[in-house]
Amino acid sequence: MSYRVIARKCRPQTFAEVVGQQHVIRTLQNAIRTGRVAHAYIFSGARGVGKTTTARILAKALNCLQGPTPQPCNQCDPCREISAGNSLDVREVDAASNRGIDQVRELREMVRYAPAGGRHKVVILDEAHMLTTEASNALLKTLEEPPEKVVFVMATTEPQELQETIRSRAQHFHFRALSFREIDQALEAIAKQEGVTAEAGAVAVIARAADGSLRDAFSLLEQALAYCGNEVTEGQVRELLGVVSSTLLDELAAAIEAHSTDRAFALVHGLLAEGQNLQQFCREAIGYFRNLLLARVCGAESDLIAAAPEDRPRLARAAAAFSEEDLTRFFQILLDTEEDVRRKPDPRLHLEMGLLRLVQAARLAPLEEVLAELSGESVSRPSRQSGGSAVARTPAFRAASASPAVPPSVSVPAAPTAAAAQPAAMAKAPAEPLPGAATAQPQAGAARAAEFSDGLDAAQVAAIKSAVASQQRFLAELVEHASRWELDRGEVRLYFPTERRALAELLQARESLEKLRTITSGVLGQPLRVCVKLEAAPVLLSTVRAGQNARELRARFEQDPIVRAMLERFGGRIAEVKRRGED
Repeated sequence: MSYRVIARKCRPQTFAEVVGQQHVIRTLQNAIRTGRVAHAYIFSGARGVGKTTTARILAKALNCLQGPTPQPCNQCDPCREISAGNSLDVREVDAASNRGIDQVRELREMVRYAPAGGRHKVVILDEAHMLTTEASNALLKTLEEPPEKVVFVMATTEPQELQETIRSRAQHFHFRALSFREIDQALEAIAKQEGVTAEAGAVAVIARAADGSLRDAFSLLEQALAYCGNEVTEGQVRELLGVVSSTLLDELAAAIEAHSTDRAFALVHGLLAEGQNLQQFCREAIGYFRNLLLARVCGAESDLIAAAPEDRPRLARAAAAFSEEDLTRFFQILLDTEEDVRRKPDPRLHLEMGLLRLVQAARLAPLEEVLAELSGESVSRPSRQSGGSAVARTPAFRAASASPAVPPSVSVPAAPTAAAAQPAAMAKAPAEPLPGAATAQPQAGAARAAEFSDGLDAAQVAAIKSAVASQQRFLAELVEHASRWELDRGEVRLYFPTERRALAELLQARESLEKLRTITSGVLGQPLRVCVKLEAAPVLLSTVRAGQNARELRARFEQDPIVRAMLERFGGRIAEVKRRGED
């Protein structure tokens, strides 16, 4: 007999042997036990998690001579024939290559006849989402009026591609991806069954590379046995699969902890010298820092950590050097770096820049510690491992104050830049009255009183508004929002504030302007033109007043000792000064 690979030889033959799908197995066993087996099932999930295997076991459970039973014997003729794949009552169809309407018609003819030797005919459609629209519609008719003793099982990795009408007529079971521990334990059992000596680290590397698929894990183990013989070591498996050594990942963590850019760049040079895939290194680093974060949050013994038991103390020591905030930041930087390495040219450059960001991110100090140091207070300072807020080093910082006499509260300090000594001349207008506001108000009042000058007075404007209101109510609503009226050289100008721009645009419509011109000309007794403009002068005046006040406020902040200390320490610049509560 020819050699059978592990993935076929160790395929589960009973419900109890299926790994990690207890929610599906329990439901099917109860359905068989109580006689509530449906005529159609959808088994969905990632590759290699047991969909087709479970469908075959279901066929054996329905046709076993001792059944229907939730525990097929695997000894009777129907069980052996189904296991061997030559049963006349179990038809397994690859819908990816037999996806047309003709194949479905043949299938419909086959299911019309009674089972040859068992109790049920079972049709297993693998990759059912690949059926054409016509084939799906033909299958739908059979599912609507299923023949007696026929069970359809549709296995698919993309259930959303199935027609809604098909999904509504079948029971849907989703097969989940297996955890690292489940795959690790299954591989250890298979290695013992095959009489193979496999290091725990080697089994862990294969379990991580399988990415939730038990069939992939069996195939990788088969490949490792062909490469290593009966003694499978971690180093050989890493070399075979192109997985970087755990010592390189530990060296990366040590370089970040030591703030050593040259050690990080040396890692990249070593990877290229060894012919390693840089994208694969990024993925390994992401998994490594995920383990560090879980070790920091959940403890080194957590089942969530994808690592062998002997590696967990090492992960715990590495995780203790960083806070949760640090590890979260590292994780995000690595995700961005992996995408850059995968999608953009020159992957070495992007990997080096990503590692540089990792090293620089580790230098951030907790904000509480910086503020305590600057204020000179004797307070307990949180350690970097406590997860306190870190200072974000950006090119500028903002300062805010309740009043000019109170020192500002600094929200974000600045990082060194080449132009750090050049202050930014940007400020916002203060909410409180400025010195000189008493003289500004009478001037504004005088301007307001003269808004109807230049040939128009308040009585004439009121007459125009009254005439508009009597003829066009919507037009009257728009005219009410005009801040100023002018009459100059036969043209009436209506000025709107900038915040009323939308209303001014409505009034600028040709029909509205024509109606307003007719009414205005009739009230004033002469032919006139009408135009709509936006008010600009008050905005410019407020900007000037805001700039004058901001310069005074900025001068006070620049003399504040805390602000000066922050500038000296971080080499930043003041980008904006505003009062507390301003937008």
